[in-house]
Amino acid sequence: MTDRPSHDQRNAATFSAMAVVVFVSLGLLGLVAMVLPQVLWILLIAAGMGLFAVLHYVLWGRWLTAKLQEEEKRSDEQI
Repeated sequence: MTDRPSHDQRNAATFSAMAVVVFVSLGLLGLVAMVLPQVLWILLIAAGMGLFAVLHYVLWGRWLTAKLQEEEKRSDEQI
């Protein structure tokens, strides 16, 4: 029987594949933006929305996760 790759190896492979997809996509979008300059505005708007999503995740999601873990820890101490 073959051994399955470890969790870290699978995560590294997934990250590598996603990085390649992102770089190829950015390259193709860059070429399209050179041919059709109007696409640049669409890309800038999409990038702004993506930045907003990342900031929302970092500021709200991480804070909420920390609060929930703190609350769970407090409830475990009370029991």
